[in-house]
Amino acid sequence: MDHVSNTAANAAKLQEARIAKGYTLEEVAITTGLTTEEINAAECGVPVQEQHVERIEHALR
Repeated sequence: MDHVSNTAANAAKLQEARIAKGYTLEEVAITTGLTTEEINAAECGVPVQEQHVERIEHALR
């Protein structure tokens, strides 16, 4: 089973980084292969697979 984690601080950073880049949830979804719901969950602090957070972080670099 994949490791599941997501802290509120990390979630806020994900959303701030996405907004700072001017990306929509849909654009990040296309880049990462995740759904907008999965990205939104990660940005809201819902526990998600660590791999998902890493994919989002990579797309926002």
